[in-house]
Amino acid sequence: MSHSKTTKRNFSLYLEKWNASAKKYINVCCICGKKGYSPAVKQEGFSSDSNKAVICQELTRTLRVMALDDLGRCEVCARVQDTMMQKP
Repeated sequence: MSHSKTTKRNFSLYLEKWNASAKKYINVCCICGKKGYSPAVKQEGFSSDSNKAVICQELTRTLRVMALDDLGRCEVCARVQDTMMQKP
């Protein structure tokens, strides 16, 4: 069996097993559970040391950027929930 058949989408062995401290840069929506990496990873000066440069490379390779609002919702869930709250 080839390696590609045993790996899941959005899974990185580096992020899950070898460098667990990188998980703090993974955002998870509290409503839908969608995962993405924090926009802070792409800010200037984040990859100043080699450890953070590898974290940035792995995150951008496996996940998409996803910002969360102050309630922990992704943009899609926040838009849907806000429109539902505005309806009489």
